[in-house]
Amino acid sequence: MSGEKAHSGYMPQEIETRRQAAWQRAGRFRTPPIAGGRPSSAAADAAEAAPTRKYIKPSAPFTSGNIHIGHVRSYSIGDAYARFSRARGQDVLFAFGFDAFGLPAELGAIAAGVSPSEWVQRCARKMTAQLQRLGFSFDWERSFMSSDAVMYRWSQWLFITFLQAGLIHRGTGTVDWCDHCETTLASIQVEDGACWRCHNPVRLIQRPEWFLRISAHVPENDMRLQALADSGIWDENALGTQRFVLGRVDGVELELEGDDGQPVTVFTPHADAVRLARFVLVSPKHPEVERFTERAQVRERLEDLRSGGMERAARDAESIAVIETGCTVTAPDGGAPLPVLISPLVDGRYGTTAVLGIPERDGTDAVIAQRLSGRAPGGEDGEGGPGAQAGPRPAVRYRAGDFSISRQRSWGTPIPIVYCDRCGTVPVPREQLPVELPREIRPTGAGNPLAELESFLETECPACGGPARRETDTLDCHFDALWLWVPACVPQAERERTLEEIFALEDLRAWLPSERVVAGSDSGNFVFDQRIVTKALRDIGPLAFLADGEPFAGCLFHEMVVADGRKMSKHLGNVVEPDELVAQYGADTVRLAVLYAARPQKSLNWTDAAVQHCHRFLHRLWEYSQARFAMQRNRSSLPSASADVGKQRTEHLRARLEKWCDAAIERSTADMAELETHSAVRNVMRLLERIQDFEKRVLERRQSLSREDADTLVAALATLALLLAPFAPHVAEQLWIDSGAHGRDGESPAMPWPQPGAVRALTGAGPGRAPSPAVSTLQV
Repeated sequence: MSGEKAHSGYMPQEIETRRQAAWQRAGRFRTPPIAGGRPSSAAADAAEAAPTRKYIKPSAPFTSGNIHIGHVRSYSIGDAYARFSRARGQDVLFAFGFDAFGLPAELGAIAAGVSPSEWVQRCARKMTAQLQRLGFSFDWERSFMSSDAVMYRWSQWLFITFLQAGLIHRGTGTVDWCDHCETTLASIQVEDGACWRCHNPVRLIQRPEWFLRISAHVPENDMRLQALADSGIWDENALGTQRFVLGRVDGVELELEGDDGQPVTVFTPHADAVRLARFVLVSPKHPEVERFTERAQVRERLEDLRSGGMERAARDAESIAVIETGCTVTAPDGGAPLPVLISPLVDGRYGTTAVLGIPERDGTDAVIAQRLSGRAPGGEDGEGGPGAQAGPRPAVRYRAGDFSISRQRSWGTPIPIVYCDRCGTVPVPREQLPVELPREIRPTGAGNPLAELESFLETECPACGGPARRETDTLDCHFDALWLWVPACVPQAERERTLEEIFALEDLRAWLPSERVVAGSDSGNFVFDQRIVTKALRDIGPLAFLADGEPFAGCLFHEMVVADGRKMSKHLGNVVEPDELVAQYGADTVRLAVLYAARPQKSLNWTDAAVQHCHRFLHRLWEYSQARFAMQRNRSSLPSASADVGKQRTEHLRARLEKWCDAAIERSTADMAELETHSAVRNVMRLLERIQDFEKRVLERRQSLSREDADTLVAALATLALLLAPFAPHVAEQLWIDSGAHGRDGESPAMPWPQPGAVRALTGAGPGRAPSPAVSTLQV
């Protein structure tokens, strides 16, 4: 369309509304179907996904009420890559989901005086409208909410599958408890040792919890890091977070003999200093820690430590708990026996292991040595022993370890477990899933609504049919996130199938692994655990087609948006509201600004300068382009260059403009392949300067452009519109339509990604003219 009203000036809201309506009518961003039928055959199982398919995974936000500028940055990067990939002829899956369970939603519902179910639906509607107004190219037909029963049955299925595989176990955890409210509290609900709701003191208690055992697959997550780095599509931010979560420590281990004559395996990162060891420090979570607690006093202190010391004690070596057990082990060099100590200082540095304390090499060990009863442990005194049972051997320890997945909250996925007096702990059969969460619950912050709701609590035992009680803990939303990368691959019409049938779909084999996940740098824990779960499901069977056990072939982690060097927060009063910016400047300006202002891997220090700069650029581009398109529509009135002589000749300037455009295409293509959106945007801005410089130089030689000059200039502007489309898609598409280069009238014409030679291919395809046959060669 090329109505005069649209050309009277740059009116972003009008342009964006028109283009979004056209996209919706055309179903422009609908995920291409997978040919071949479902479920897949054995041959399809073994086949690799077609290289022309890309599943680009955005982060799934919490239903917090509003989209903030950090979301805009994240989704602008992912959307630019999705649009770039589609323009290159690739099938793209780019869909959106909400992580709708968890404490933030529960607290929001309490504050609003509504049920969590109503709260998350309200938030999802608002956030969806905000995202649609920004023009992100999500396939909304594949959107989902983790709080829908058809979705959270995935979490329940995963729980039962892992429980039966020995990857989930029951243990004891320490939680904050308010006696007045009779409820557990999350750490953010404890304010200066008091309950956020009633302001009464909070104490630590032990209670049964469910734990996910990840240790079996942690070494493979480590081993695969080099392959991910070699792929070239995991950026250093993402790799760095995986190394950090992993917490790998290289060193040696050796066997020492305990007082009971049994070997004790100890570790140290100081391979050249084992003979300087003066004590052994054991994690309170060590599987053999009970060997060192024969004394009643030691058992009592360990119990106190487990029931709160690890969480409440200061995290510095001067004050954190250290228990002297009175036990010893032989010294590596055969000298005086080494005393055995128990302390959580081990866990944060080496995981749940036993380590040599070497004060001469480690500052923390030196502090411990000074603390112990005014004497230095180990050393010269005492009789020597037999030394190590064997020499040191290379070893590795990891900080990453098992973690709790259950929470004492009502707004979450019900854990599919019942307790029967006759049968004990019984998992709910898969065919009875989902165990549905009552939608009418309205938590107040006191008690546990699920434990007080008889219609939920009282049930029948699946094993014997007798009376039983449901588990009233719910799964932590982090557990839900372990599978949130899968549902987008499943067409809406297939989501009611059994999970076994869904895992057999060809769609999963076609789209997985995700070609790229784009998320904030605080997503490292999520991605690490999603990689663990993928390997576990590969070994169990449902994801056996992912031989490497990797859910994401590539990963980009962008940094956060800050203001004046500080993280944005409502408390600091420095939050930027995207809605206000979009209303004032338009979606394209806001999207362009967050991409222009900084590389994805750098923090974006938000200022109005980037918005103003990008707004001016789009205004200048629009007004300049429309004036040249109007000139081209009157092409017949322009002189021909065939009569040019001497200084009037401009073919060399046209050739130079073509080279400038080719250079911009090559740089932008390389930048977008690497998701260097910051650089790609600047390429487009420089290209406009080059185009304007071309016209200036032509007019220095003659009074007006020739037909050939105008053809080349309009073709260059059309090329610029194609390069701009991933970043400012609304105005870019309108400029592409108005340029006439697409060669046909269309409500929402395809915008192919250009390749070198694009200007030559487009020359002659201006407004009112027949398109060049070479236009089709634009497609990569």
